[in-house]
Amino acid sequence: MWRRASGLARNRWGIRRLSSVLRRHVFDEGDWSYASEWWDPSSEGHTVFSKLSSHGNGIVSVAAYPASTPSVGQWLMTEKWLQHRYAGMYPELNQKDCQFKVLGYQWRVLKFNDDTHQSAVKVMAACRPSDPGSLILMQQSHCLAVPYVKSMVSVGLTALATSSFDLIHAVIGKKSMNILCIGHGGGTIPLFLASKIKGSNVHVVEIPSCSRSLSSSNGLPFL
Repeated sequence: MWRRASGLARNRWGIRRLSSVLRRHVFDEGDWSYASEWWDPSSEGHTVFSKLSSHGNGIVSVAAYPASTPSVGQWLMTEKWLQHRYAGMYPELNQKDCQFKVLGYQWRVLKFNDDTHQSAVKVMAACRPSDPGSLILMQQSHCLAVPYVKSMVSVGLTALATSSFDLIHAVIGKKSMNILCIGHGGGTIPLFLASKIKGSNVHVVEIPSCSRSLSSSNGLPFL
């Protein structure tokens, strides 16, 4: 947010100046400052999915890298949120069976031929202590890690806002909005739009079978 300089300060040509000294700091887990965790070749990662594409993309793989955020001190809040959501979905279960333990966070990066970075997402791993084998992966829908993805979302929503479409009512859930994502590539855009626009119905189309198979590796529902 830009603020005017004190009073109506002007330079020697009489042009008003704008100041950005006072700006609200917004923490962004997908900020490019964290890119070294998943982009740097020296980052400690391992392959969790690999398959030969039948559509000319070569070897399609997903690599996992440790994520430094959120900090361990924030995990308890997430565990309580998971317990509340799970208890609401399965009211017949006792409280013990609804408890969750966060195991950590990772970056999951989709690559072609171990070289081209197609997408990068953050996933959370958790399990129920009553059933240690109940590992779940949940993609963090609020985290847009790749700059061009943020640009796509910004341009798309700005175009809608400047048209006759009532975007505000779609955001608050008072208007239905159908969204078609073609070739999601394991990325965050579908979940981001679904979580931010309450009235949205997000449809995802993915042609290559290997791209559909890797969805679970990136914490997405199977397509």
